Amino acid sequence: MQGYELIALKFRRHLALCVIPFVAVFADVQRQESQASQAPVCWESAECGLNRRAVDNLSYVVDSMLLPLTVTKTSYPKHYANHFPGMISAIYGKLILSDSSGHMSFIEGDEFHETGLPPIPKQQVTVRDMKFNEQSNALFACFHYVDKLDGSHHTSIAQLILNRQKSISELQWAFVYDSNHHEVAADNCVLEVSDNSIYFLIGSLKDGPPQKPYAQDPDHSFGKSYVLDLASGKITLIGSGHRISLGMTKRRNGQIWFTENGERGGDKLSYLMPGQNHGWPVKIAGTRYFHFPPSTARTASSKGAEDQHSAFSEAIYNWLPSIAPSAIIELQGFHPQWDGDLLVGSLKAQSLYRVRLLANHHVHSIEQIHIGQRVRGIQQLGREIFLTTDEGVLVKLSADEARLHADSAMPDIPGGDALGLCVNCHSFTGAADVTSGFGPALNGVYGRGIASQNFAYFSSSLKKKTGLWDEANLTSYLLDPSAYAPGTTMKIGVKLAPEQVSRIVQVLKSLR
Repeated sequence: MQGYELIALKFRRHLALCVIPFVAVFADVQRQESQASQAPVCWESAECGLNRRAVDNLSYVVDSMLLPLTVTKTSYPKHYANHFPGMISAIYGKLILSDSSGHMSFIEGDEFHETGLPPIPKQQVTVRDMKFNEQSNALFACFHYVDKLDGSHHTSIAQLILNRQKSISELQWAFVYDSNHHEVAADNCVLEVSDNSIYFLIGSLKDGPPQKPYAQDPDHSFGKSYVLDLASGKITLIGSGHRISLGMTKRRNGQIWFTENGERGGDKLSYLMPGQNHGWPVKIAGTRYFHFPPSTARTASSKGAEDQHSAFSEAIYNWLPSIAPSAIIELQGFHPQWDGDLLVGSLKAQSLYRVRLLANHHVHSIEQIHIGQRVRGIQQLGREIFLTTDEGVLVKLSADEARLHADSAMPDIPGGDALGLCVNCHSFTGAADVTSGFGPALNGVYGRGIASQNFAYFSSSLKKKTGLWDEANLTSYLLDPSAYAPGTTMKIGVKLAPEQVSRIVQVLKSLR
């Protein structure tokens, strides 16, 4: 018996040695959890959550008509492996990105940090737009989801109030709007928050029944724009006949402007006015895919079609051909040369469009600024503009004040004024793949393969040339372009003297 008692005693002592550390660890975990509950919420701290550094940076300059711009492209290809970062907003001076699944991150320097904000508690969520409103201290999301009970498709708007007195676990999404589309899924929705109202548009690429298209059916939410009063919950129909919109913004004058994607042409820029019918799919500014007729015959008879079409509202501006417009903002506090203008992104044209308006709604001019990637989201933060692209790249634009004060669009290098004749058709700055509507960018041309740049208008004779743009080839080409490459699209307009060509070639050597 004494042997058994000795064994039991040793066992109890061994068990105590095991339990004491376990209790200590458990108590330490409890202390950590208590401390964590008192720490700043995750979206306010760069210390919490998983972070990922940028893997590639590229900076260059681009000259717009009014401003020289510094462009920085930062690539995060592994951060959004499955969902490109489509939405961008700013919360208290911090950039917030969201992918289509609703995963949100904020940016500190060149790092992404998880926000820790709660996910939208629905099944099969696809977020289409997200905006933060400082007045209501809330983040708003417009998204689609599938009801797990009956498989029905919904478009919904949810509100997340960012109460600094609450921990992350206490923050909850509140649903302020829901539309049941039954068996048909919507393709997009956009929103804008103004004061105590949410303006939103539900878009669809689907026509619906020929006798009653979705966008023209008053009982269907597709192709409609609405305003929701947050205080009362009242929803008011604004317009109908929309196709699909990727951007909406409020101007300082109170107008709610939006972009809209057509088919073959007919991309729209306009603003919301009550009672408007924008025509889709009965009347369109472009043509249908794979067809040439300008509109779709959807009236019961040819008689009365003209009367029906006259009831449709015209857009403020139509892009022909299509550019696939996306996000839209009004610039304020960026730079006096641009402030008050609209900035519109584009997918197909891979560009920004700076739109100047007169009398609040007439388009004075539109300037295209090539970015070289599909621009999805736009956010101004102080004197910087940030773009998200479908390629998983964050683009930052800022005014190049030094070059602006120098008041010269010529290259700031010795002999740069020798390129005076070139400025009519070429830019001298930009990434190698940035193109011009008239001629390719000349930076880095020396030593580059002949006709190797991403430029659509090289002549066939120039494309057949082999070799590099070295001193001999550049000299021969500039002395007599047509003799060097018969049919070339470059027309200098004057005959250059050998000493002029020599100076130009020497300057081109230094354009790196």
